Amino acid sequence: MAVTMSSQAMHTSGLLSTDEYVEPRRPVLPHVQSAGDATRSNADCTASCLSFEPRPQTPDHQKKYRQSVLHEPGKIVRHFGTAGDPLPEGSFGRATIARQGESVADYIKSYPQSSLAQWALQRAEDVYASSKREPLGKGYVRGHQIPNGLGIATPFGVAIHAKELDRAGQAKLAMFPKDHPSGSSRDPEDPTHPLYVTSHGAYAAGEQRHRHYDWNRAGLDPATHSFGLASGRDQHDGLKQALQPGQDLAASSARLCDQHWEEFQATNRDELGQVKRLGMAGRQLPADHIFGVPSKHELGSVSTLLKGDYSPEQLQDDADLGKSLKEGWRNLGPAGRIYGVPTVRKDIRAPRKQSIANAQNYGNEPNSMQLIHPSATAERGVTEQHYKQQMSKDVMRDIIGASGILMDSAVFDAIFQHAAQRDQCNDSCCLDSFMHSRQQWLAQKMQIHCTCL
Repeated sequence: MAVTMSSQAMHTSGLLSTDEYVEPRRPVLPHVQSAGDATRSNADCTASCLSFEPRPQTPDHQKKYRQSVLHEPGKIVRHFGTAGDPLPEGSFGRATIARQGESVADYIKSYPQSSLAQWALQRAEDVYASSKREPLGKGYVRGHQIPNGLGIATPFGVAIHAKELDRAGQAKLAMFPKDHPSGSSRDPEDPTHPLYVTSHGAYAAGEQRHRHYDWNRAGLDPATHSFGLASGRDQHDGLKQALQPGQDLAASSARLCDQHWEEFQATNRDELGQVKRLGMAGRQLPADHIFGVPSKHELGSVSTLLKGDYSPEQLQDDADLGKSLKEGWRNLGPAGRIYGVPTVRKDIRAPRKQSIANAQNYGNEPNSMQLIHPSATAERGVTEQHYKQQMSKDVMRDIIGASGILMDSAVFDAIFQHAAQRDQCNDSCCLDSFMHSRQQWLAQKMQIHCTCL
């Protein structure tokens, strides 16, 4: 049985390197089932380990729920509820069979091929205004009456002989000719000159602008009439005197004008080296005169602004402070009655194990001094509450004995009695009171000893 199990196990686990099948030995004990599984396939070779069976495909009735099938490239996205519905015929469904009709080639070949058919088509289109105004292959007919030979026998424009001038190096004369030919806009006598003036503003050199005023209606002759006021005497250095009227000795320095105008000029004009006249002179004010209006209220110092300047009566509380202003809600209790509960509940007993959700202070929480300088026993879980806890004599004796403090029973009874009187109890005391009583007993004992010495 051991040999049979070994050969089958080795062949099954792939320890045999040969691909030939090893015939298992016949079991020694026929009634005992052989271990392992004998097979005649080469499933334990390297090729079979690296060869994987194809993954099972998604069933057809479940493919419509998969995103890979729903968004398959080249296919229309359809809801899985309508994935199995047949597509309707039409432009949004299956492709319909186009009916044979007129094709593009028929429309392109619609122009007649024969000359007779073309002549008939042209005669049929002669009735249209577009065909008459712009015939095919000809210019647009605008109805202009062009003289015979214009543009053929008689050229357009005026010859300026630009090529000859360019060869002679006189291109400037081609652009700005000196001798204007007849018909140009530079000749004021030419009848076409006003047209060029209106369209191009082409005035001749020194030409006056005429606005076509009716001088006869005004009784003036612009050729002989002089506008303005004549001085009555010959003018010399007229421009100089116009710019510097003070240098004209013949002109009168005195000038008569309205007094209001002169006062306005004297007030509005800034004199060089003088203050501006504001009309404040001649008021006969004293030397210590102060302009402006004094303030009605003295603001005082900065301290007054910060602290205020209120009277004791103004600093008193309002008459309705702490009282209800609503009728029916004024509960007048006895004198000294305080409503509500205190923040630190020393009036009730603290629970033995306080929950972390209970934020109530029962007066047993440490103060700031204890938080900054905790006791040496705080790390061991011994708090001040344990020192203040009342204990009986037997419990106190066990604690003192466990702490290593040795004392006689008479001394212990005396110290315990003194601590109980301090806590105002008969048969119990706290550890703090017991240690204070012990310190007093030691001090008295050392004083007596020292006195005896």
